[in-house]
Amino acid sequence: MNFFQSVYRLLSHLVGAVTGVFSFCLTKPFAERRKASPPQHLPPHQWIWIQAVSLGELLLVPPLVKRMLEKNVHIHITTSTAAGRDLLETLLKTTLKHDLISGGFFPLDLASSLKPWIKAKPKSVILMETELWPNLIRLCKKNQIPIGIVNGRLTPKSTQWIQGLTMSSLSQIDFVIARDQDSKALFQSLGAPEVHYGGNLKASNIQAEPLSKPWQDLALLWDTHPIWVMGNTLDGEETLLLNLWKKRKEVQPNLKCILAPRQPNRFDEVEALLRTYHFTYTRASMWIKNTQIAPQDLLLLDTVGDLANLYQVGELAFVGGGWSGRGGHNPLEPLRYGVRTIMGPHFDNFKDLVVPLLGTESLWTVPAEQLQAQLDSLSAPPLKDFDPALQTALKEFGKALDQTWQSLEPRI
Repeated sequence: MNFFQSVYRLLSHLVGAVTGVFSFCLTKPFAERRKASPPQHLPPHQWIWIQAVSLGELLLVPPLVKRMLEKNVHIHITTSTAAGRDLLETLLKTTLKHDLISGGFFPLDLASSLKPWIKAKPKSVILMETELWPNLIRLCKKNQIPIGIVNGRLTPKSTQWIQGLTMSSLSQIDFVIARDQDSKALFQSLGAPEVHYGGNLKASNIQAEPLSKPWQDLALLWDTHPIWVMGNTLDGEETLLLNLWKKRKEVQPNLKCILAPRQPNRFDEVEALLRTYHFTYTRASMWIKNTQIAPQDLLLLDTVGDLANLYQVGELAFVGGGWSGRGGHNPLEPLRYGVRTIMGPHFDNFKDLVVPLLGTESLWTVPAEQLQAQLDSLSAPPLKDFDPALQTALKEFGKALDQTWQSLEPRI
């Protein structure tokens, strides 16, 4: 055990002791994670444990799980956040509804919290994206439980402050399936013993899905209206985009808007912002109780897991996260429906997807100060159109699931 692992174990013991004494002060998600345990029905060595930290990672899981079910194994999916838990509960009732699938909170990375999970003897543990939990990795290695990373991504910046701990954890990981070639090289340089390239799973789930209920009713009610969809927006980006929408409505009064903040805990905050604009708006959580009445000019999408499907009703999409300097979000969610898409210049988290798409006539990365000029240059109204370059890019991206499964299947 190296210095970094020793310090981490010492700190985790301290956290375990403190949270035990002051358990009454813990937030509900943290308290639930502290006592989380696997279902009793899971047969030893015959179940797969998949950890997906929150919303984005959870959305990568269903296509992989479909293939795992062909192996007739039990699958238990965990997540770390309240928003992730809400989405997981929805998935378990819909897309992931199956007798062999269960789900719940991910335990804290404490030896005491992990003990029942290790005792339950999973066949293998899969960490979606890049979650390096040193105690979990150490205990899996000690108990000969294969553990790996799927759709792994690393950047020099993400590892520079904790490189010693990262290297010690990666050296104990059984396998990594990296989402891009740069990440593959970095995983290898940091000591991961077996690294494969799989492609970005966020690009593999790009098949256009039919509009689901109750959004079919929305499409009918707003059928004659142009719609802008502003998705995954972060603090400060709503003001930027709402100002553009307000100005466009002066010349296009029937223009509608769907606004979907990235973080559920900001729904009320964004509603308060809408009041300052004196916009007429409807919260989606209220509208779905009576879908026969048309929403106001703006629909505040305060439900979880619906945005990706709803992009298809728009004539223009704005994908957030790139104007706040947070690395952007997935532009393929609207592009798979042929919806022209604008995002900010900061797209580091999706560089492998964005760069190939900039050669199409469907995606633009635009600084805040140039947004109005970009809108003015678009044909009015923008048309949904799969140009050949976009079709080619989407086809290439779609190979990621097959490539990832090829490397993962032997572990299932």
